[in-house]
Amino acid sequence: MKHAISITLNADIVYTRIASQVAGAAAEVYANEVGITGNIAEFCHAFELSVSESFTNSVRHANHQADGDVTINFFTDAKGLTAVVSDTNPEFNPVTPPPDVTLYPEGGYGLFIIHKLMDSISYSRKNDRNILTMTKSAHPPAI
Repeated sequence: MKHAISITLNADIVYTRIASQVAGAAAEVYANEVGITGNIAEFCHAFELSVSESFTNSVRHANHQADGDVTINFFTDAKGLTAVVSDTNPEFNPVTPPPDVTLYPEGGYGLFIIHKLMDSISYSRKNDRNILTMTKSAHPPAI
């Protein structure tokens, strides 16, 4: 069964928990419905954390836009559970080198984490919006 959820939140860090909770709930419904391969809690946590990191990145790079927003669309299809996070921030490069963990930086791990946890990631820019599309597969291919 296909599902779709869409939320638009102000680009404010106080809404991170809402974005995270909606992502977690979507992941739980999806995981239980399709019978994922592996640990359901791990699947849900990976999806929730990736959406939370993406939302946080959108907020932190909002350049203090008073009217900025972040829209998150969740949907399911044959590929898995997808979150499409879009914002009006300046364009960015989603392909970043892994952070140097020996330097212990306070930030800079968001995209690295997302790339590690999700099965598919793509970035585009359309109508002055950044669009980050992330998919977590219920049945990832064997390595």
